[in-house]
Amino acid sequence: MEEPKKFYSVRVIAIATFVGGPLAAGYLVKKNYETLKQPDNAKKSLVIGVIASIVLFAGIFLIPEEIIDSIPSALIPLIYTGIIYLIVQRIQGERLKNHKESNGEFYSAWKAAGVGAIAMIITIAVTVLVAIIFS
Repeated sequence: MEEPKKFYSVRVIAIATFVGGPLAAGYLVKKNYETLKQPDNAKKSLVIGVIASIVLFAGIFLIPEEIIDSIPSALIPLIYTGIIYLIVQRIQGERLKNHKESNGEFYSAWKAAGVGAIAMIITIAVTVLVAIIFS
């Protein structure tokens, strides 16, 4: 007997994204695609999450310090979370809605937040390593 399919909802992907950035989103979207047995899309999702993280943090480092200091600390995460929410809604939203309507199971927000926390630790570690190498 096949185990019931379980997904990460758009909402919990957004939570993980706010905590762990685009890397978390890429990983969770990848897991959804794996559940859908779409390995090519799964790989693309993770690669896009890694690239988006690199571009985001490289871009942040390029912004002059006086400008960064004037931006509210939650604004940048809110912007990239909103963008990723819209993307996930567009690429997986209909499938996830149908899954919910058929009483399908979803992973908890706590599990997604844990993924976000791990992604945040990885992102911070890589950022510190790059800063040490290039300083």
